[in-house]
Amino acid sequence: MLTADINGNRSRPLPGAVGMCPFCQSEMIPRCGEVRVHHWAHKSKADCDPWWEPETDWHRNWKNEFPLRWQERIFSDEATGERHIADVYTLADLTVEVQHSHLEPEERRSREAFYKNMLWIVDGSRLEGNRKKITKWRNGLTEIIQGQKRTGLFLTDNAEEFFPENWLESPVPVCFDYMGPKADFSAAPQPLFLLYPGIVHSSRLVEPLSRDGLLRSILSEKLNMISVRSIMQNVARLRLGKNRR
Repeated sequence: MLTADINGNRSRPLPGAVGMCPFCQSEMIPRCGEVRVHHWAHKSKADCDPWWEPETDWHRNWKNEFPLRWQERIFSDEATGERHIADVYTLADLTVEVQHSHLEPEERRSREAFYKNMLWIVDGSRLEGNRKKITKWRNGLTEIIQGQKRTGLFLTDNAEEFFPENWLESPVPVCFDYMGPKADFSAAPQPLFLLYPGIVHSSRLVEPLSRDGLLRSILSEKLNMISVRSIMQNVARLRLGKNRR
C-alpha cells in the first residue's frame, strides 16, 4: 500500500516510521529502497481486504498519478457490512481500479457490482499474446469521421482480436495499458485503449488515448459512467456509412 496512518494522519512511507493499516488496523512498516516504488507492507500476514493482492511498481505508479486524498479509499456497504479498499476514488464519484494480475470473472463482477461507477486500468502487456494482438490495431479499428472532422473514436466488429477476452463482458469502461512491466520498450509506444462497455452500431467503441489524455479526463472529473453513456448515445445517433468513414 502507498499510505498508512501515523498518529491518525495518512502518510507516505517514511524511513524508520511505524504506520497502521487504515483498513485492518495492523502494524505496517515502510519499504523505502532505491529500486522499487516506496510503499508500506504489513509487518505480519494480516486479515486485510480479501480483494487486496501484491502490487507491482506499474500498479503503484498509476495510483501515484492521483492526489493522495484520492488514493486507497475505504468503501463500506451499510446494508451488508462489506468493506473494500478502492485504488482511487475521485471527486466525480468514480472508482478507478488498477489491475495487473489475472482476475477471475466472478471477482471482476463482484467489484463492478460493489463500486458501480468505476473504471478499470488493466495491464495489457501481461501476456505475450495480448501484446501481439494490439500491434495491428490501425488496420483493425475504423475511425468514425463526421464530415471532415476526426472524432478520435473507433469501431471494431472483432474486439476479441485485439483485447483480452476475459474483459470484453465488463459493464464498465476498461482502459488497456500496453506499456506495463512486460512491455516491449524497443518497439514504438502504444497508446492506451479505452474500451467502452456494451454495443453500439453492432460493434464495440474504442478510444485510443495518451496516458496524459486519460489522466486529464479523470483529474478534470470529465470521465465517469454518465459521460461514458452520453458518448455512446451520441455515437448511436450518428448515421454511418458502410465503411463508417
